[in-house]
Amino acid sequence: MYLGIDCGTQGTKVLVWDAERRSVAGAGYAGYHLYSDEHGKKEQHPADWIDAMINATRQALAQAAISPSLIRGIGVSGQQHGLVLLDECDRVIRPAKLWCDTGPAELLAEFERSRFTAPSAPLSDIIGIHVPVAFTLAKLLWVKALEPENYRKIRKIMLPHEYLNFYLTGEYRAECSDASGTGYFDTRRRCWSEEVLDRVDPLRPFSLPKLIRSAEPHGELRPAAAAEMGLDAGIVVASGGGDNMMSAIGTGNISEGQLTMSLGTSGTLFTFTERQIDSRLQPDINAFCSANDGWLPLVSTMNMTNATTAFRQLLNKSLAEFETALSASSPGAGGISCLPYLNGARLPNLPAASASLTGITGHNLNADNLLRAVVEGVSFNLCRGIDILSRCDLRFTRLVVIGGGSNSEGWRQIIANVSGLSVVKSLVTDAGALGGALQAHWCHLNQTVSGACLGDICSLSMLEDDSSIVEPRPERYSRYRELYLAYHQQVDNYKSQWS
Repeated sequence: MYLGIDCGTQGTKVLVWDAERRSVAGAGYAGYHLYSDEHGKKEQHPADWIDAMINATRQALAQAAISPSLIRGIGVSGQQHGLVLLDECDRVIRPAKLWCDTGPAELLAEFERSRFTAPSAPLSDIIGIHVPVAFTLAKLLWVKALEPENYRKIRKIMLPHEYLNFYLTGEYRAECSDASGTGYFDTRRRCWSEEVLDRVDPLRPFSLPKLIRSAEPHGELRPAAAAEMGLDAGIVVASGGGDNMMSAIGTGNISEGQLTMSLGTSGTLFTFTERQIDSRLQPDINAFCSANDGWLPLVSTMNMTNATTAFRQLLNKSLAEFETALSASSPGAGGISCLPYLNGARLPNLPAASASLTGITGHNLNADNLLRAVVEGVSFNLCRGIDILSRCDLRFTRLVVIGGGSNSEGWRQIIANVSGLSVVKSLVTDAGALGGALQAHWCHLNQTVSGACLGDICSLSMLEDDSSIVEPRPERYSRYRELYLAYHQQVDNYKSQWS
């Protein structure tokens, strides 16, 4: 059995994966607080992640009702891009700045305006990936500029999943796919970019972790951590990775032709490719490395279930009533349109954007239309990514949805009607935690079987809920193409106000 851990923005989920039965034997969850303000601040205390991981692990083991000695490995999935800073005594210096922290936007823009190498190349040319404000680089620039005393204390820099691995093993290491979202990692050569780092600070006080491949172990579970989590010391801790990369493994998206859509706090859409795409003409694509030695071109939005939940809670509607509202309303939400930029926007790339509702009249203003408008808005935004990926000669006919929003049949149907693709959800909603467990299985096998194949593990473990499949309805697809095009014309008009 293997333990999959997913450290997300709202909480940490842990599952016990029974590799023989290919099923979840137990699961646990623990939440934590997000510290925010009106200036774009989004921070969390790394100690809260540790506490949540310990508590959720103990819950999962209790539910599974198994001996801890049966756990053969641990794999950690983490929210990408967060900045964790440690001093010379390995103490956390300040709260972690998260992917959704938009405060450093201007500092990053200023940094990118200073071109690199002759003949004046942009940052994306140096590292092969565009760098939005979500990336770790922006957070590091912010600390350097606004908290110089804290900056001088830095000796180690980690991403969230790396910090959890550091707690588990005591080893200071990084895995390439998650590192590809930092902004100072060369995604083509799979190494730290000294050119970018020197531009940040040629005399930087910190060292970066040793890079390892995804199939390699990060280390072994140290005794102190094992005791706190209720596990045996010495079991393998896999390299782990970012939540999107682990979700790709958890949905079997490790070969070309598959498409995964995550309906979580934010929204992501990604596919696997054997080649690094040229994203210079596609600024909305994050050309990440994958966790199986390929690449994972990804499009993301800042707002997904955070927006739908905010509307649902404002209207005092339960999840069941939310589902009923989607069934009771019609495409176009009676003419109401929602730009759901509650946390700013990443698609389009407008960190300071704010949300809006338009088209409201005395005839269409009701709860059903408002709920459908926000679902259509977030879906139109994320489905734009299908068009963007298709421009890179990437093809797919089937869409696997994951995350909390995937549980809504009405939402899945809207996505099918907007995209024109068959939509199915994974039986395991938290594909990040599942991907961590599958990677731990792969890593454990690699210790005894030379060249163990991740594809074999995923093909055996790939779980789709066949009863959840929805097909696009031709008449609705035609209507939604009109609505989709009109919506993005509205977005383009909105963008012009911010340019």
